[in-house]
Amino acid sequence: MARSFGGFIRRSNIAAVPLPDSIRRIVARRPIDWTRSAGRPRAMAPPEVDVIVPVYGAAKELRACLESVARETRHRVTLVVDGPQDADVESVIAGFDFRVLRNEQRLGFAGSANHGMRETSSDVVLLNSDTIVTPRWIEKLIEAAYSSGDVGTVTPLSNHATLCSIPRAFEENLLPTSFDAASFAAVVEKVSQRSYPRIPTGVGVCLYIRRALIDEIGVFDAQQFGLGYGEENDFCMRALARGWVHVADESTFIYHAGHRSFGASHTRLERRGAATLRRRHPRYMATIAVFMKSDPLAEVRARVVAAITPRSDHKRRIVHLVHGWPPFQQAGTELYAYWLARQQQASNEVSVYVRASDPERAHGEAMELLDDGIRVRLVTNNFTARNPFRRNAIRDRQIERDFERYLKQQQPDLLHIHHLAGHAFSLARVARRLGIPIVLQIQDWWFLCARVNLYDRDGNRCSGPGFEKCARCVTLTKIAPSPITNRLLHMARRSAARNAIDSADAYVAGSESIHEDYVRAGMIDASKPFHVIPYGVGVTTNAPRSRAMRPIRFGYVGSIAPHKGVHVAVDAVRGMNSTQASLHIWGDAGAFPDYAADLTRRGNGAAIIFEGRFREEDRAQVYASMDVLLVPSIGLESFGLAAREALTCGVPVIASAGGALSEMFAPGDGGEFFPAGDADALRSILRRIVEEPEVIDRWAARIHPPKRNDAHAAEIEAVYESVLRHRKS
Repeated sequence: MARSFGGFIRRSNIAAVPLPDSIRRIVARRPIDWTRSAGRPRAMAPPEVDVIVPVYGAAKELRACLESVARETRHRVTLVVDGPQDADVESVIAGFDFRVLRNEQRLGFAGSANHGMRETSSDVVLLNSDTIVTPRWIEKLIEAAYSSGDVGTVTPLSNHATLCSIPRAFEENLLPTSFDAASFAAVVEKVSQRSYPRIPTGVGVCLYIRRALIDEIGVFDAQQFGLGYGEENDFCMRALARGWVHVADESTFIYHAGHRSFGASHTRLERRGAATLRRRHPRYMATIAVFMKSDPLAEVRARVVAAITPRSDHKRRIVHLVHGWPPFQQAGTELYAYWLARQQQASNEVSVYVRASDPERAHGEAMELLDDGIRVRLVTNNFTARNPFRRNAIRDRQIERDFERYLKQQQPDLLHIHHLAGHAFSLARVARRLGIPIVLQIQDWWFLCARVNLYDRDGNRCSGPGFEKCARCVTLTKIAPSPITNRLLHMARRSAARNAIDSADAYVAGSESIHEDYVRAGMIDASKPFHVIPYGVGVTTNAPRSRAMRPIRFGYVGSIAPHKGVHVAVDAVRGMNSTQASLHIWGDAGAFPDYAADLTRRGNGAAIIFEGRFREEDRAQVYASMDVLLVPSIGLESFGLAAREALTCGVPVIASAGGALSEMFAPGDGGEFFPAGDADALRSILRRIVEEPEVIDRWAARIHPPKRNDAHAAEIEAVYESVLRHRKS
C-alpha cells in the first residue's frame, strides 16, 4: 500500500510517547533482550515463498514496483487489492500476470496482509507497493531467514525503512548520487559480511516472515491496529516473547519511495498506533531507545558509505547552510555553495543543510542525500505556513530543533552560512549558542529587503529600506489591523536579521556594493572582519572567438523573472529585424509563465528565441553562441556570475549600472553600462553595435579575465583559518 505503511519506529515517535515517571523508571531499566533466542534447530529452506503486495492507490509507484517484482522474482506473487480502486490502479494491475485477491471494502495494511497470509501455507514476504526490488532479493532473504532456527522475520536494508535505513538510520534517504536501486544494491551486497544483525522489530516496508512463526503466534492484529501503524511491531514483540528473533539482511537493498504526508489523518493513525503499542508492550519504547543508542547496524552502514565516498585526508569539518541544492534548485547562490562544497571536499569533511520544496510533504519533513560523499539534509519548507513569523523566516522552532540536532551530529569546526531564506534567521543563533564559529556570506540584500534585491513592487530599483516604505512594498501579514501589524512584522524581521548577522564571527561578500549598503544600513558590527572577495569562475573554453558581424546575436542567461529585467532587453531590440539582430534567452520560461508570455508579446515581431535551460557542461558552448551578453537587471546584482563567465569566454557584456555589475570593468574594457530599467538607453547601445559590429571586437580585445575558482576557494579557506585562529586566541 504505497506511501502508507512504512516502519512505525521514528525519532518523533519515541519523543512523542508520554510515559508516567514510575513506569518510565521501570522500563528504562528493563528493555527487552531482542538478541535472546530459544535455540530451535535449523530448518531446510523452502523451495518457494509467496510475495504478498497489498495495493491501495498510487498507480505510478505501483507500476514501478510490479515491474521490478516481475523482473527480479521467480516466486509466486499475490496482489491484495484493498477495496475499490481508481481506473489508473486497475489498469496497472491488469498489466501483470499475478494472482489477485480483493477486499470488498478497505481493510488497511494489516487486514490486507492477513488476507494474503491466510491464502498460503508457505513463508511470505510482505512488500509495500511503493518499493523497487533488486536482483536476487528473495534468494538472499531466504538465506538470512534460514541462517538460524530462531529467525522469525528478515528485513532488508532500504533507503527508507527506519532502523534498517541506509545510509542514515531512522531517516528517509534519497538514493546516493549517481546510483539507481540496482547499482546501489550491488554495492550493499559487495561489502556485506552476511552477519545478519539482530534487530528488535522487523519493518513492514519489506518483511520476510517464516510460516513456522505464523503458525505459532498467528497473523497481524488487524482489529487493534486498524488501517495501519504498529501492526508489524506488535507482531514482532509477540515473536520475541516466544524466543524468535528478527534480523536485518545487510546483503540486500530495496528502494522505498516513502510515504507522503496525509495531514491530520496520518497523524491520528500514528498516534493511535503508538498508544496501542505502548499499552500492549510497555517495554517496547525502552527497547528501541537502547537499540538506537547501541546502533548495531553502524558498522554495516559505515562499510556501505566508505565504498561510495571519495577518500580524503580531512583537515576540518565544515557545514554549509544554504537555501537550495542542485539539481533541485540551480540559482546562483545554490550553484556557488555546491561548487565550493565540492572544492573543499578534498581536504575537509563537508556536509550541507538545505531547504527543499515538495508540496506532498509536511513542513519540516526531511530527506537525507549522500551526494558523492557529502551529507546533504533537505528540510521541507513550501512557504505555506500561516504563522507569519515562520512564513517570513523570523523564527521557526521546528527547524531550529532539527538544525540543532544536525549540528550536534556533525560537530563542525565551522559553519558557513550562504543564505537563510527558506530556513529562519534564528538558525544562526542556534549555531552561536552551540559555540560554533560562523562565517556569514552575504550573497544579496535579503537581510535588508524582503524582496531580496531592492526591487520594489512597482518594478523599480529601491533606494534603500525603511519600515514605512518596506511595509507598503511587501505584505508580510494580513492579520488585522494590517497597516500596523505589517509594519511591526517588518520591525521584527529587521531585528531577527540583525541578530543573525551579529552571530557571525566574520563576513564575506562578493562585491563592495553589498559591503557599503550593509554598513550604510547600520547592520554590520564594525569590530568583526568583513572580507570583500569577488567570486571565481569555473567555466573554461578553448574555442577561438569569431569576428562579430550582422546579424548580431545578443544573449541573456539567467532567471526569466521581472527583477532580472528581461523585458528591458526585449523592449530594446523591438523594431530590429532578423537581418540586424536576434535575442537568445537562456533560462526556465516556466518559472514565471505569465511574464514569459508577456515577453513574447512585447517583442512585436523581433527575433526573440527562448532557448530553454542548458546542462552545466554546455555552459561554454552557450556563451560561444552569442556575440554579446545582456545583463539588464533592475534588482541589484550581488556578483554577476553569468557576466563574468561570459567575459571568461571572451564575450563582451552590456549590463545595467549599479551593484556588483559596475565593479566588473571600466566602460569600454569588455563592454558597456546603461541606467537600470532604461530600455531607450540600452536600445541606443544596441543600435550602435548593429551599425558598427567592430565595437564588439574592440571590447573583446580589452577583456580582463576574471579569477578562477581555485583562487577563490583558497581565499575562503584563508577566511576560515583567520576565524578559527581568532577563536583559539
